[in-house]
Amino acid sequence: MKFYNIKFANENFEIIPFGAIFWPNEEILIVSDLHLEKGSSYYQRGTFLPPYDTFDTINRLEEIIKQTYPKKVLLLGDTMHDKNGLLRMPNKMKEKFFSLLEKWSFVLISGNHDEEFKGYDLKLFPSFKIRKITFRHQSSFDETTEISGHFHPVINTKFKGIRIRTPCFLVTENKNILVIGLGSMGLWDSKIANTHRV
Repeated sequence: MKFYNIKFANENFEIIPFGAIFWPNEEILIVSDLHLEKGSSYYQRGTFLPPYDTFDTINRLEEIIKQTYPKKVLLLGDTMHDKNGLLRMPNKMKEKFFSLLEKWSFVLISGNHDEEFKGYDLKLFPSFKIRKITFRHQSSFDETTEISGHFHPVINTKFKGIRIRTPCFLVTENKNILVIGLGSMGLWDSKIANTHRV
């Protein structure tokens, strides 16, 4: 799989087409906003969504881990769509999820959807810092150098007359906001105002 290389905070990162970031020098995989069990959460409120989101997302996460073989995996919050997500998750997927947590070194950061995992004692961090980069769920408004999620950035553009709206990464001098989940994505670099990649 071909990765797109970017420079952020004087470090080299690789953007993975499914919406994750890999930090080669530290061998760290960074993912945000998986929203596992979103479909079942909507179903409980009377809105039917196809119930395959957790299956697809966990399998895709496993695939990316196998490709990058990280020393550490950072999940930047909203790993579950709500605090009861693990209780609703099918046993087969739950076993696979916990198997990944046990096999690889995960750091789970809390988000606004999953400030706790009901029924499970999983440690959640409000933020995590490596070198001068702070990893958290929601970007702050100060000058802290951060990689975060939460805002689900998108880009609207036209290609050969066709309007395209797609999830993207948002990158500024000191902020890097990840795409939601592990879907297809593009890149918007605010330092190059007329450049986008889809």
